[in-house]
Amino acid sequence: MSLRNKIIILIFIFSIAIRAYNIENPFSTNGIDEGIHLLQAKMINEGYDYYEDLNGDQSPLAILIFSIFAGNVMICRYISYSIFLISTLFLFLIVKKFGKNIAFTSLLIISLDFTLFRESRLASLDLFSASMLCFSSFFFMNYIEKKGTINIVLSALFLSFSILSKIIPSFLVIFILFYIFIFKRRIKHGIFYIISFLVPFIFILVIFSPDKLIEGILLKQVHRGFDLYSKLSIFVFISSCFIYLFSIKKWNIKNEKIMYMLAWIAFISLPLLFQGRTFQHHFVYISYPLAVLSSIVLHEKWNKRKIILTIFVIFNLFLAVFFVFSAPHDLAYDVGDEIEKITGKKDVVISGNPIVNVIANRLAPPNLTNLARYHYPPTTLKDIIYWLKKNETMIIVLYYHLYEIDGLKEYLENSTKWHFYKKVEGRGQILFNGIKPEFSKDRYEIYVKFTQ
Repeated sequence: MSLRNKIIILIFIFSIAIRAYNIENPFSTNGIDEGIHLLQAKMINEGYDYYEDLNGDQSPLAILIFSIFAGNVMICRYISYSIFLISTLFLFLIVKKFGKNIAFTSLLIISLDFTLFRESRLASLDLFSASMLCFSSFFFMNYIEKKGTINIVLSALFLSFSILSKIIPSFLVIFILFYIFIFKRRIKHGIFYIISFLVPFIFILVIFSPDKLIEGILLKQVHRGFDLYSKLSIFVFISSCFIYLFSIKKWNIKNEKIMYMLAWIAFISLPLLFQGRTFQHHFVYISYPLAVLSSIVLHEKWNKRKIILTIFVIFNLFLAVFFVFSAPHDLAYDVGDEIEKITGKKDVVISGNPIVNVIANRLAPPNLTNLARYHYPPTTLKDIIYWLKKNETMIIVLYYHLYEIDGLKEYLENSTKWHFYKKVEGRGQILFNGIKPEFSKDRYEIYVKFTQ
């Protein structure tokens, strides 16, 4: 093995180690998304139906897997961490088809991709789905080279798992079916692909009815509105991964492996940009093929371009070290521990940050597990007051969107049944509002119900 590749392996090992360091305090959790999914996983573990009871609005597979562990924060984060590591090895095997040195370069790039770095420290649906897509692509690339029924079956299964974790890769199915049925005219393989793709859906339909599945996965997303400013998040993605700009060139699509890589990017990135809201973490799906194509281009003129790779490595190592070691202590742990002390196991807690419920091991009202700003149907003051009047609701924690609901704080302050208990404040996580990064200021206000 060359000295260059030995250095790449050392950097890869370092990236693995620093990913796991202080993982209990990620520097960014995509707002409250992680907490929403973990609380819903916890409540599924308690017997609630994801769509019927919890008003779920994502594909269910990853959340169902998290529910096996009752949404435990650390276990679920390590699941993401582990799946990402496995996906990097699959990517390495994909790129070996283009050359061993190119494969090592792609391994280096993908291990330092800042967006993937951030997501691999979270219980992330996007990372889970993107990793499944990488597994699927490995088997499809094998199919392009060697044909084989087993490759087409495994590729279909993993793409199905990816879509059942998050719907974003759905359009890629169009390209794959076109490739098999029209481009290659392999009808038998196409039928195998469709059957294998549908098998996981059949198992999911045993758990959820088709109408609830379609409503949750698809229809609720339509009502989230369109935010043009959020599209600028692509520049946040590219600013740290500028190496991916090398992939912009005229490619020879007669090379079917290259054609698939381009389709992987196009059939995901275009729907992403046209959907209502697009955020940085959505681009993890295209990091993998961009790493492949960029590595190929770098090696076309290696002596001239290796300096750019060196700058990329230094810059992203700096980002990783800086954000991991500057990440503040997550105040959700303090709030969760406090709530666990002052409530009983059967008490219900409403929290603007759902991860507090998971840490405190307390359930939330089933229709108030998702208190995100962009959620359909939106949470109203009436919804919250209904549960505040219920005997089992003992705590409400104002945070994030709960502060924005007109009349809620006034209701609590004027109520004879609720009293202010404690405020917890400190520096929060880094958030990206379009292209603007900023550390939030975390503020939790805990209100407790008077008991006789």
